[in-house]
Amino acid sequence: MKPVFSLAIALTSAFTLDAQQVRTLESSRLLRDVTPVSIRLVLGTGKLSIGASETQYLYRSIARFGDAYVAPVSNWNASQRVLTLTAGQRIGGANAGNETASEEATTQDWRVQLTKRAPLELTINASAADATLDLTGLPLRRFSLNTGAAQALVRFDVPNSESMSIFDATVGAGGMQVIGLGNAASSEARISGDVGEISLDLGGRWQRDMQIEVRSAVGNVKITAPPTIGVELETPGILSRTDVSGAFTKVGGVWRSANFSSATVKVRVVVRTMLGKVELVQR
Repeated sequence: MKPVFSLAIALTSAFTLDAQQVRTLESSRLLRDVTPVSIRLVLGTGKLSIGASETQYLYRSIARFGDAYVAPVSNWNASQRVLTLTAGQRIGGANAGNETASEEATTQDWRVQLTKRAPLELTINASAADATLDLTGLPLRRFSLNTGAAQALVRFDVPNSESMSIFDATVGAGGMQVIGLGNAASSEARISGDVGEISLDLGGRWQRDMQIEVRSAVGNVKITAPPTIGVELETPGILSRTDVSGAFTKVGGVWRSANFSSATVKVRVVVRTMLGKVELVQR
């Protein structure tokens, strides 16, 4: 049997005055069938962007990186159907390198496109990288994100074609914004953060009820919900204030939308935070 086709092209940019380079590495793998795949993305510092690929590819990757990094690598485990993509690691370790290194040397910009045809379980570890994750059109069965001192933007612009078991995200000081969580088709969401704002837009075409748990050490939590879904908000043990805007009533320490009992879709949110404001807006 012929191996699945893969492609890697390395392009080198012009030298800087310090004889440092910014290189570009492109790689891809053709999609041979639509059997479910687990994809793991690993990135230290830099920027990460994710979107949907053209139909014939399992993935396409374009990495732009400076001399402070080794080249990205990919690994395909055919028997377990696991694809691991690792962006360039800092030479000598995460904290290595000259503090006065040029901007070119410390550049890392990684763009990854994933298949829209095969069901996916997606895990992302981006310890200190700004992440822009456009999951629109990706057939996700599970999603897990772990970021450190950087920002994360996650969006679903159309309904997920698969049922997601869980949306799981742990974010650091940069905070997180989720747009269109109703399109994720997940029954459960777990989101935790250290310092920074967590913003959840519950818009989308809801297909099922969802239980959302948010844990925040220090930072504001903002939740925007459309009036078409029933919403319940509980903030046990919170030390800061809760601001609610819309048709909500509070009963026994729990805020409920006026349509909660009759709504076809019900979203229950529990926010646990040490310090910070919780804001619930209906619009």
